[in-house]
Amino acid sequence: MNNKQRGRRIFAAFLIILGILLCMNTIFAHNYSNDWNFGVIMPSVIGLCCFAFSAILLRTKGPVIKKKGLRIAFIAVFIICSLFFIAVEALIIADPFTHGKQQAGKVDTVIVLGCGIWPDGRPTLALAMRLNKAIEYYEENPHVNIIVSGGQGPNEPYPEALAMKEYLINHGIPDEKIIKEDKSTSTRENFEYSRRLMNISDDKIEKIVFITNDFHVFRARILARRFGFEAYAIAAPTPSVIILNSYLREFFAFVKSMLVDY
Repeated sequence: MNNKQRGRRIFAAFLIILGILLCMNTIFAHNYSNDWNFGVIMPSVIGLCCFAFSAILLRTKGPVIKKKGLRIAFIAVFIICSLFFIAVEALIIADPFTHGKQQAGKVDTVIVLGCGIWPDGRPTLALAMRLNKAIEYYEENPHVNIIVSGGQGPNEPYPEALAMKEYLINHGIPDEKIIKEDKSTSTRENFEYSRRLMNISDDKIEKIVFITNDFHVFRARILARRFGFEAYAIAAPTPSVIILNSYLREFFAFVKSMLVDY
């Protein structure tokens, strides 16, 4: 066995191990969320691709793509797509640090974005983390009004906004300080429908703070700007079991939002 063949086998083994880990991630994320959404499934899809490519490496002698021109084109496309993915993910990771509440100054309204409740009506861990950040911010700024924004999704007994309001009241936030927006089913609608409840003119740029998980800040801030907000974020942490899924899914959600969410 020459060095080239040995290198191919080592790389194939690495891909197999990576594929196993990615498929395990899908299982863990599903057990956490009890859902088969895009973010949950995507790691296993990448994992299956790793298995397939490792099998090709082990069974093929010489280049996987025989034609030199096609091989160069494939490599070029792969590099371009990889650089685009890395650039977007870098922006997603950095944005919570560059557009946080420290830059906002005084605001009158905080919007908490919904992200799912359990079939018994309890907030998911990710949503509870957002709501806890809202409670902390209100304790520091008791003049603000809090808009809880979230409609009713599949397997949810009622709109997320109702569960969010109940959670905040149970943690000491006055009822009169909470505004319920219970129709939205997307990030775009979170801001579009929340603005309607604020009774402000269409041409006014309103400064707000919004609360979401860290992976979601970049896209949410851009969509908020599209609906007339000067928006700053409070980033709640993302549950560790779904970090990979969330950041992978957010890349595709970002591309989709940049194309169609107007």
